Amino acid sequence: MDFRVVVSDPQSGKAYQVELKDPGASKLLGKKIGDKIEGDVLGMPGYSIQVTGGSDREGFPMRPDLPGTKRRKVLLSKGVGYHPSAEGKKKRMSIHGRDISSDVGQINVKVVESGSKSIEELLGKAPKEE
Repeated sequence: MDFRVVVSDPQSGKAYQVELKDPGASKLLGKKIGDKIEGDVLGMPGYSIQVTGGSDREGFPMRPDLPGTKRRKVLLSKGVGYHPSAEGKKKRMSIHGRDISSDVGQINVKVVESGSKSIEELLGKAPKEE
């Protein structure tokens, strides 16, 4: 089991991509969108990060108001996964629940508290341009 974690830094406006493999990946199982996690999991000691979203391995987005770990078809009028072209328009779409499970492929996180070293130093990568 492995995850692609996209770390966003609100201060600099840059995003970094990190591949997370076991045993670190298993520490994220059971977490929900909105949960705060210690940055040690991603190799960022002193940092605190918050889960903001993600998608499963087939690309279906996670939605913060849908509990559970599975994908479901729900009727949407707005929000994550659907942006209607006209007011009042609704659509039934497949959306993944907010809990992180083994079928999640990408997890989006943002930095909440910074540590002593810069993110660029810790991750050692050029940022992913948005």
